Amino acid sequence: TQSTWGFLLKHFDSSRISLRANMNEMTSPIHSNPNSWQYSQTPTMRIDSGTTQIPAFLSKTFDILDDPSTNHIVGWSESGLTFIIYDTATFCSQILPGHFKHNNLASFVRQLNIYGFQKVGNKHMWEFRHEKFHKGGRHELVEIKRKTPSKKDWGHLDETDSQRSEAILTELLQLKQRQELLEMNLIQVMNTNDSLWNDLVACKQQQREIQDNLQKVLYFLMTTYSQEGDKGDGVSMGLNPEQRPVQQPPIN
Repeated sequence: TQSTWGFLLKHFDSSRISLRANMNEMTSPIHSNPNSWQYSQTPTMRIDSGTTQIPAFLSKTFDILDDPSTNHIVGWSESGLTFIIYDTATFCSQILPGHFKHNNLASFVRQLNIYGFQKVGNKHMWEFRHEKFHKGGRHELVEIKRKTPSKKDWGHLDETDSQRSEAILTELLQLKQRQELLEMNLIQVMNTNDSLWNDLVACKQQQREIQDNLQKVLYFLMTTYSQEGDKGDGVSMGLNPEQRPVQQPPIN
């Protein structure tokens, strides 16, 4: 019985070793034929007799930093412990689309935060650090773990994001209503201004007409009284013949 158990254990160990070797061969990055079922696009690294894959985001980011042709855009710092994005505009328009499916700096930074990177240095400089992510340390990338919040944390995050979205949407609607109200008020002011201007023009026209009429009346009165004054008799003053003053003969 003991010999039988020994044979089975030995056979089981041999099968396990063979199976592990086949799995390593299947996932090995040395197979460069993309049509082969043994091909693996994600580089792998063996640790503690197991196989651990390097996250594609970390591997691509490391490749970007190791490219000397783009070090003026993004590259390692002098110490090699951090990396710096020197030109964010060019980084988004040229670097990100060539390695990722987007050109959004915020999405790239969000991925860094998910893997535990921290923004360091000047607040106006895009410099990031991770203790396992440094120049020449590609073998340590497998040790960088993605943050996995608990269900409670996820619920809190979802609730917070939902509240923020609702708050932003509410604020946008309020701003839109305010804008529409301001536009209506502006139109009313413009209409009122036009009406007032028309009234002012009409008033000025009436004033000119009144002045013209007054001048005509004054001219008529002045002409009439001037003519009556030249006659110098009662008729000119509108008196009846009986009411005319009797002229006395001159006294010698």
